[in-house]
Amino acid sequence: MSKAGHRSGRSGRLVSSDEAELWEAATRTAVPLKRKSRVAAAALPQKATANAAAPLGRGSKPRPEATPKGGAAGAASVARPVAVTTIDVLDRRQARRIVAGKTDIDGCLDLHGLYQAEAHARLRAFLQRAYASGLKTVLVITGKGREEDRSDPLGTAMGERQRGVLRRSVPLWLAQPDLSQIVLSYGAAGTRHGGAGAFYLRLRKATRSA
Repeated sequence: MSKAGHRSGRSGRLVSSDEAELWEAATRTAVPLKRKSRVAAAALPQKATANAAAPLGRGSKPRPEATPKGGAAGAASVARPVAVTTIDVLDRRQARRIVAGKTDIDGCLDLHGLYQAEAHARLRAFLQRAYASGLKTVLVITGKGREEDRSDPLGTAMGERQRGVLRRSVPLWLAQPDLSQIVLSYGAAGTRHGGAGAFYLRLRKATRSA
């Protein structure tokens, strides 16, 4: 082995020519190692990855995000409240004036002996005519009814002639939309006009069309 060679930079000793050739041969066949990235790639969100993995077909458009319920569109579709016409209880002062004869009774309807369906139809027709004629105060007679009639659900279902049923039904009929637009207030009549078996009705003022 030849001793002539190069001087090593670190140790300061001479490197022989044989050692220099071995080093050169080793460095020619060596493959440099790849450096690892110090910062790992950030993981994509699951939703974004799924969207990216599904390619769009020819002519297809991206699917828009679903609009949550109750947003601006939902608020705009909220139904407006419906106005309800209510009937007042007849004022005591007005009732006393009717009993004393200081307020005239403009019309009277007697529902004695009628089936409920017939009584309902007659009451509606009577009040519509009275309203159109501009009447102010009317009397509706139903009868007080018997005690056994007041607790007869079968007779009520069969529509039998029961004065007690009519007495309870009239206030319910008055509260329906077609009649609540006509009747302003109502209350039990005085003794001279039937007492608990009759009603005073005050009608609204009819609107005249131009």
